[in-house]
Amino acid sequence: MRPKKNNSKRGFITIAVVLLGVFFFRTLYVNKFREKPLLSLKNEIGAVKKPGDNKTDMTTNEDGIVQGDIVVMPTIDYNHLNEDKKLKHLMASRKAPLGIKKSLDMIVRSDETVQIGDTQISMRDILEKAFVKEGAVFQERIHESGAVLPQQIKSYGIYVIRPGDNIWNIHFNILKEFYEHQGIIVSAEADEPIDKGMSSGIGKILKFSETLVIIYNLIEKKVDSDIDLVEPLSKIVVYNMEEIFSLLQEVDYHNINRIHFDGKTIWIPAKKS
Repeated sequence: MRPKKNNSKRGFITIAVVLLGVFFFRTLYVNKFREKPLLSLKNEIGAVKKPGDNKTDMTTNEDGIVQGDIVVMPTIDYNHLNEDKKLKHLMASRKAPLGIKKSLDMIVRSDETVQIGDTQISMRDILEKAFVKEGAVFQERIHESGAVLPQQIKSYGIYVIRPGDNIWNIHFNILKEFYEHQGIIVSAEADEPIDKGMSSGIGKILKFSETLVIIYNLIEKKVDSDIDLVEPLSKIVVYNMEEIFSLLQEVDYHNINRIHFDGKTIWIPAKKS
């Protein structure tokens, strides 16, 4: 009878060890997932899973806590635009489909941050201030996590103002590059008035373009009304690429002088099918 008693003890010990092992690994497994970092996006609008995707990878666990992965987009640094090969290639790839080479310094997304001189600023801040100045509402979507996300990621062209620049010539250079990409050479005098001092079609487009851009003062961190420089790298011109190029693509260059512009609204003749 004694051997049976020893076997019984060993059996109880074995069961206890197994139970302790199960409890240990279960605890380790649960803690592994409980320790997963929570999503925090207080200063990010457009946190993305990967470049080019404007969606966040978010899930909600049983406790109602939103979790997900964040990829912080690198700053687009104007100061290293010529030396940084990867950045230079990125800018060239963004400009190429638009036919732009030299007339804009950078194409950036609305969820990115730019560094110009000693100033670093997010596109969100620039756009928000521009909307407020115009008395419009800057629309955003607040996720259940508290993250502030843009409704849509858009592309913006940035031109860093140099001494001696004027807004008319900045616009004109973009327009000439765009049409050159379409196989149309625009004369250097195409923006000059035509018969009886009337504005040419090119001139009307350039005037209308002034209503579509944002002039931003990097030093004072506010939307400005002119491009006069206070000091180097102090102001930029920001273009909504979707608005500008949608406009130009609608224009039949051979009928460009039939465009009408009243200072606020532009009328473009329909293209012949």
